[in-house]
Amino acid sequence: MSARKVTVVVGVLALAAGMLAAVPAAAGAGKPTAIVSMGDSYISGEAAGSYEPGTDQSGDFCHRSTKSEIHRTSIAANKQINLACSGASTANVALGGTPQNGEAPQAERLRAVARDNQVKLIVLSIGGNDVGFGSIVLDCIKAFFKLSGRCQDSWASKLPPALSAAAPKIAHNLADIRTVMRAAGYADSDYQLVLQSYPSAVTGDNRYSFTKPFQGCPVRDDDANWAKLNAVAQFSSTMAAVARSSGVRFMDLSQAFYGREVCAKGIDHSQEWANGITIDLTELRNGLGGQIVQQTLHPNASGHTEFGLCLTSFYQLTAAAARCVRGSNGNLGAVAMSLATLAAPTASRTYPVIFEPAPVTDRSLAFRLEAQQHQ
Repeated sequence: MSARKVTVVVGVLALAAGMLAAVPAAAGAGKPTAIVSMGDSYISGEAAGSYEPGTDQSGDFCHRSTKSEIHRTSIAANKQINLACSGASTANVALGGTPQNGEAPQAERLRAVARDNQVKLIVLSIGGNDVGFGSIVLDCIKAFFKLSGRCQDSWASKLPPALSAAAPKIAHNLADIRTVMRAAGYADSDYQLVLQSYPSAVTGDNRYSFTKPFQGCPVRDDDANWAKLNAVAQFSSTMAAVARSSGVRFMDLSQAFYGREVCAKGIDHSQEWANGITIDLTELRNGLGGQIVQQTLHPNASGHTEFGLCLTSFYQLTAAAARCVRGSNGNLGAVAMSLATLAAPTASRTYPVIFEPAPVTDRSLAFRLEAQQHQ
């Protein structure tokens, strides 16, 4: 080969090498792959049991479960990392936000995760505590025991402005996650960022009448209809709109528990995907506090398994949004939907009054009346 030809070949090879070097490697390349959950109790694993050491004790009731959604996917990854914490609000996720249980805000903790791993997926569940999920539950229980009017009659006007106030905070959390990931060298396309909504743990299609307080579902049927058909739908459409404006994916859980709610007709407690209104006396070892009832109306281990199935299904889709619904096999799967459709505003409304028998607090009498009704 002539000297001229050698020079040309060397020059071409050098140019090619330079072009290859100019293409950045995916952030975290060569490091363990990871999928990450962030947010509140509906994704931390509250009520699923089997809590990680240090998250079920005085001073820290994050209740991160080894049976939570992120641990129940079939997404190929070396690690499943759960940063979520029961009781978290958007302030507990935000960069520069409020620490919780002695831990830095979750977006701050994400920095190390992004640095030490090749993150493939981040899924966020947040906003319920900003809006007042616990207060809604308490008001609905009070209404059942006739200590106040129907919860929907007061919350129908309070929920829309509460959701409107929470929406920009959720968007800020998503922006903070993007900020952390970009600072760690990730392009937005290097991983999936998913915002998920909430299911309803209650239904007006209740199989009990007199024994509701003893079965974990002391909620009026009409209030349960409102929660299932309208309140949860308002959450979902608000969160879908946030996902759309933030350029992230959206997984709609609003109908995920249909037919598997607490006390739903046609099933028994073993087939339910959520915990009922529960007083966990084993938590007395950690003192008298909110942890005794915080597992109330949350997805149980079965519910988280189903969430994991839907998340796996959604991860494999190219659609920007999907709804989790039960398929012919009885399990949840992701059905692609238009994000614009899911983001369409849901109007607040109330539902017709359904007669409720007077609450029976005597256990023996309640079960006797229930048995008589089903004879």
